[in-house]
Amino acid sequence: MSRFWSRRGVKMLLNLDSSVKSGPNRLVLAGISSLLILIVSIPWSVAQEWTRVERPSELEFPAQEFHPPKPERRELPNGMVVYMLPDSSIPQVRAYARIKAGSIHEKPEEVGLASLTASLLRLGGSESVSADEMNDQLEFVGTSLESGSTRDYASVSLRVLSKDKEMGFEYFADILRHPAFPQDKIDQRKGEVSEKLRRQLDDPMEITRNEFREMLYGDHPYGRNPDGTQESLASFTREDLVRWHEETYHPNRIILAISGDFEPDWLMETLEKLFGDWPKFEGEIPEPQVGDQVSVGETFFIEKDLNQSTIRFGHLGIRKDNPDAIPLDVLNFVIGGGGFSSRLVNEVRTRGGYAYMVASIFDEPLLQGQFVTILQTQSKNTMEATELAKEVISKAIQPGSLTDEEIELAKESKLNDFVFNFETPQAVVQAYADLEFYGLPDNYLETYRENLAKVTREDLEKVGTKYIHPDKMSLLVLGNSEVKPLLEEAEGNVQTLTLQEVDSE
Repeated sequence: MSRFWSRRGVKMLLNLDSSVKSGPNRLVLAGISSLLILIVSIPWSVAQEWTRVERPSELEFPAQEFHPPKPERRELPNGMVVYMLPDSSIPQVRAYARIKAGSIHEKPEEVGLASLTASLLRLGGSESVSADEMNDQLEFVGTSLESGSTRDYASVSLRVLSKDKEMGFEYFADILRHPAFPQDKIDQRKGEVSEKLRRQLDDPMEITRNEFREMLYGDHPYGRNPDGTQESLASFTREDLVRWHEETYHPNRIILAISGDFEPDWLMETLEKLFGDWPKFEGEIPEPQVGDQVSVGETFFIEKDLNQSTIRFGHLGIRKDNPDAIPLDVLNFVIGGGGFSSRLVNEVRTRGGYAYMVASIFDEPLLQGQFVTILQTQSKNTMEATELAKEVISKAIQPGSLTDEEIELAKESKLNDFVFNFETPQAVVQAYADLEFYGLPDNYLETYRENLAKVTREDLEKVGTKYIHPDKMSLLVLGNSEVKPLLEEAEGNVQTLTLQEVDSE
């Protein structure tokens, strides 16, 4: 704020028309006067600190202290783990259950069963309360109760006002332990998933996502669509869902994360009452380890009559608990994970003008993930965009390529992302539950900022060489018939994938 604008504002105030200075407008005038007096009274030494900068990236902010509260960990006698973080600032309680019942445990003929079962926990109600009755009661008190699954896990979440927490936890436990799986709801969900699978065949991003996973993982569960196939979906019976629940849902395979307006003793007494008689599972359900990459350095093509191409290329990556995950995240930010700050966006989209979107991802799941670059471009630019993206990645892992500015921006951005992951008590308590689920160190969150700050250029060059291998990257292109000759000319041998046709009925 300059003196010129402050003085001009006072002059404007003094010259106001007399009609504005009288009548009802006097209150408005008084407020404006007070504001201008405050502005003029700001010391010039302070005003000088409000320096205008040409670019937002040049703004500097003081370092922020970050000390999230640490949840308490307890465990029921049957092995169910509980992370709790009481917080009475809002009259609400939130609970989240993470269950080791994701699609990674499916056999090939069971693909889609984990997802169908998890969705029916909530959709189908429980043995004692029908789905419709549960819906009415939850809606009446403004409570949210949801269930679902991913490749790595299934989940149930609850959000309830603290005055209704007893009822909320009863329903929460009921659908976890005693789901009803009514046939009409099974048929309803099957129809919804079937339609979802049909829609996926019209979405280039979904098509390439599913096909690229199969290229890397083959018949491993990570290479399958967790929603299943039309054939597997149609084959599932109610008995299959009951069996899957009995085999995979056990108290010692569940981690609870609970925050909000409650007393710790009340919570443990309630959980003991609701889950205490649920027997502990004594067996083992191992996760199938990821084998060697199925397709290495190969090129695949899917023909679809569109005026743009969707492209994916990459190879297998790392697990969530990999000790090099932090420097890899920093490196990927520079390469293509940092949006408009990344090299891929700057080179392929901004300067080259080739891509509508382009990004790179280091997927970090429970088992081995993938490093993948994704871009969409006009058909005629397919090979130019692909080759330029590959060149950007290859150059980024060369010694001396990364600049100090890129590294510092990436580290600062990752730090800001990390801090904003803990805006609510539930986010904090779930983060600690995640540590246990993924096998990360207990002090991971407390030491993250220190470990991030210690990342050096040498660390980034080391992990770049260790985990990014341009010669092992397989390429998948979805595009129209004019694209394949371009692809064959540039890549040589190209394998064509044919999508399965699905009846519209």
